[in-house]
Amino acid sequence: MKKILSIIIIFISFIFIYFLQSNFFNWFNIAGVKPNLFILLSLFIGIFIGKIYGASIGIILGLSLDLFIGKALGINAIVLGISGLMRRNVYKKSFKR
Repeated sequence: MKKILSIIIIFISFIFIYFLQSNFFNWFNIAGVKPNLFILLSLFIGIFIGKIYGASIGIILGLSLDLFIGKALGINAIVLGISGLMRRNVYKKSFKR
């Protein structure tokens, strides 16, 4: 039950972030660079849930973004998968207790 609820929350947050990214952050840029909220989502999943789960969700979200946008297939999947995988390692090394 807990896993199903987490998948539903991730899906709802993906839809919400896609809406924000396509509508609001399309006009918002700093020196020609637009923020990417999907990287933040995959980093959040990688930190709090786990690196394998973060990488797999990052790949799935990246492939769905590539299918929605219609550019090169797989670029977002690679970037989001690596960010979901590596952030857990960096977080553990940065905040040792």
